[in-house]
Amino acid sequence: MKILVVTTDARDRLRLDGFQHGRSDSDVHFAFRYVDSVAGATGNGLKPWPDLILLNPLQLDYSPDQAFDELALAFDAIPIAVLTQDSAALGRHPAAGGTHRPHIVLDTANWQLLQEVFCCLVAAAVQRRDALQRRSHEGSILDAIADAVINTDVEGKVRYLNKAAMRLMALTPEAAADVPITALMELHDGTTLAPLAHPVSQALETGQTVRLPRGTIMLRTDGTEIIIEDATAPVISETGVVNGAVMVFHDVTDAHELQAQVDYLAWHDFLTGLPNRFAAQRHLNRILLEAQARDLPLAVMFLDLDKFKSVNDTLGHAVGDAVLVSVAARLRSCFRMIDLVSRQGGDEFVVLMAPGAGAVDATHAAERILAAVAMPHDIDGSELHVGTSIGIALYPEHGVTGEALLHHADTALHGAKKAGRNGWRFFSQDLLTSALQRKQMEDGVRNGLGAAEVELFYQPKIRMADGVLCGCEALLRWKHPEWGWVSPARFIRSAEETGMIVPLGRWVMAEAIKQAKQWQADGRLAGAIAINVSALELRQPGFVDGIEAHLADALLAPSCLQIELTESTLMRDINDTAGVLHRLKKLGLSLAIDDFGTGYSSLSYLAELPIDLLKVDRSFVHGIDRALPRKQALLRAVLVLADSMALPTVAEGIETGAEERFLADSGCTQGQGYYYSQAMDAAAFERAYLMLAPGVA
Repeated sequence: MKILVVTTDARDRLRLDGFQHGRSDSDVHFAFRYVDSVAGATGNGLKPWPDLILLNPLQLDYSPDQAFDELALAFDAIPIAVLTQDSAALGRHPAAGGTHRPHIVLDTANWQLLQEVFCCLVAAAVQRRDALQRRSHEGSILDAIADAVINTDVEGKVRYLNKAAMRLMALTPEAAADVPITALMELHDGTTLAPLAHPVSQALETGQTVRLPRGTIMLRTDGTEIIIEDATAPVISETGVVNGAVMVFHDVTDAHELQAQVDYLAWHDFLTGLPNRFAAQRHLNRILLEAQARDLPLAVMFLDLDKFKSVNDTLGHAVGDAVLVSVAARLRSCFRMIDLVSRQGGDEFVVLMAPGAGAVDATHAAERILAAVAMPHDIDGSELHVGTSIGIALYPEHGVTGEALLHHADTALHGAKKAGRNGWRFFSQDLLTSALQRKQMEDGVRNGLGAAEVELFYQPKIRMADGVLCGCEALLRWKHPEWGWVSPARFIRSAEETGMIVPLGRWVMAEAIKQAKQWQADGRLAGAIAINVSALELRQPGFVDGIEAHLADALLAPSCLQIELTESTLMRDINDTAGVLHRLKKLGLSLAIDDFGTGYSSLSYLAELPIDLLKVDRSFVHGIDRALPRKQALLRAVLVLADSMALPTVAEGIETGAEERFLADSGCTQGQGYYYSQAMDAAAFERAYLMLAPGVA
């Protein structure tokens, strides 16, 4: 296509250059020639003649009428399309000889519509050119494009439609010819289903380009429906009279349905089908406005499943997902349609009770949830049981914003879990204070490790037979710059809850090995250094390999270290634990059970696991010399059991000489506690014990 463009507007050239290669589904290519005056277009015997002329007459050295007339005289019957943002300003354009030529106005205000109508215009021009050369191929170009094209006369009766239009409208050319387009194409709003004015009628009436609303439904003559997008433009004669319209449209039903699915997924959880956290936040903001306007209460409930992680870990994520789907269905059944149940992610759900729901309603709802979730869940023919904990926040007592209510409901949830799980709890200020303190502790532990605020203290273990040092226990201490010395009971528990116990444990291991190597090099290491290891550390991949690497780097004998584990740690997963302990034992480390007698009652693991030493818990030791006979008998039984298995014993928490004498008389071999010494830093421990007692006892 050779196209002559007469314009002084640089934007016309910029946009038209984007059409350089035509439509991707057409073999038409464009060769644009730009001139900025009518004289430049008509002078010098321009050859070859263009197939189409695009004219922007509003900024030339001619009036619009004169510009149009000059081009019409120079190029005879070659079609001229007018580029303008204001068709009303064009007026009527008489051509030479007093005749009038129809022309098409291309609205440059909307370039997307311009492109579609332009392509239609180009196709028509190609049809005209080819018709002159090969009349047998008339209409082939328009029939080749994927979009439907319909041309009507000034009364809206169909004069032409391409094959795509016939296919989309379920029509034949004979059935459509000279029939009003409104009788062939019934249009409805995609949301309200209300009838829509036909764009062809609007274009004929206004002389402006028209576009249907997004999602418009077209009812076809065979009764079926499709969703279409269109661009409809008037066909204007050279005198400025609208004498027809051209409509270009295509079927977007599949794309619209895909977009609807995308929109649904944006606001719904893909697994359970419940509204997601974004939908819940939006809904909460809406009902808060209603509650405020009507002075009504409402309830926000935050809940999660108790120990759900163990379901995923032991039975697999597929089973875990099936449980979540089952729980979601039961939660939905516990509430009215005006209440919203959403999944926040993982095993967390949020319920937003409609305005008017107060404390009593929330209490009843929580009881329904507990009962519904507690019922067995049939998963692939097996019954699974899960519990749930629920936190409740009320508007306006516990917050007036969505963020505050969700936060306070979550705080109440943690309170319910801390109180024993499988229950519900309302928010209170005490819970918030506790949560803030817990958060401060978590942040403090994390920052303390990075800021070198933690250090190792050492408490001696004494052989009761002769009072000689036989080892020590490395104990972690933390001195906060503002809080001072923090109780290990507080920060160790916080570290275990947050997982910070793992990096803390690595630091303790490295520091203890470093200290042991130093004392060994000085000839002062008296017995093994005992290090406490948590269940979470023991389960970490590479735990044993890490210890082995530290020992190798320090050139330290494994016998210089002793690993202490509680009974509950040993029994958390006995099979995996046994494998780790045997690897540690093979490496050359000694293993001790800490707090013996306070955990599991089964003693079979003493025969199955490679244990080297038992530490009797301080709860047995405190006041043992004056305790009830049954308690003393129980302690002696423990010591006899250890002796029969050739396991040395260490009594923790000895505070008096009377306790030590009773324990020694009962067969305990080692002691540890304030009676001998509190834990102290490495330098103080050296001065107190290693200067006078070099070597291994």
